[in-house]
Amino acid sequence: MKKIILISLFFVLPSLVFAQKNKPVAPVLPMDTETNMVSYSAVVDATGETQKEMYARAIKWVKEFYPIPSSVFQVQDSVNMKIVCKGKFDAKRTLKNGTQQTAERIIYTLTIQFKEGRYKYEITKVLIQGATSVPVEKYFDENDPAAEDHFATLTSVDEHLTNIANSLKTRMEQPSVKVKKDEW
Repeated sequence: MKKIILISLFFVLPSLVFAQKNKPVAPVLPMDTETNMVSYSAVVDATGETQKEMYARAIKWVKEFYPIPSSVFQVQDSVNMKIVCKGKFDAKRTLKNGTQQTAERIIYTLTIQFKEGRYKYEITKVLIQGATSVPVEKYFDENDPAAEDHFATLTSVDEHLTNIANSLKTRMEQPSVKVKKDEW
C-alpha cells in the first residue's frame, strides 16, 4: 500500500510543480476604432448652458483638479472654445504583499471643446514616459514575460483616467461662481 502511495506521489508531484499558471488577461480599456489607441471620450449634453459658461467651468475644474494648473495648460482658447491640457501621473501596482508601488509615469493629453448645449472631452496620446515615451498600447502583449505587471499598470491607468473624466463631468454640472467687484 505504501508503495502505491509513493508511486502515485512520484507521478503527481512533478505535474503540480510544473503546472502552468493561468495566463494573465489584459484589462479592457476604451480604444479609438480608427487609431487603435487608448482613448477616453464623450460628448456630454449640457442643454441650456452657453459655451462661455461651460468654458469657465472647465477652466475652474483644471485649476482645482491639478496641483499646478499652469504646468498642464497647453491651450486656453476662449475664441474657438477649446482647452488642451497635458497631464501626468504615476501608475501604481499592488505587490504580492499588498503594498502599493509606483509602476510607471504616464502622460496624456486632455482636450475639451464646447458648443452651445454640449461639450466634448477626449483623453488621448496616453504614453509611458521614459527616455523615449512609448504608447501604453505596448503593454497589451499577453506574451510579454512582464505581462502581469504591465496589466496591473494598465488597470491603474484605466482607474486614473476614468477618475479624470468623472471629475470633469461632476464639475461641469456645477455653475461657475461669479465674484462681483466692489463698487466704488
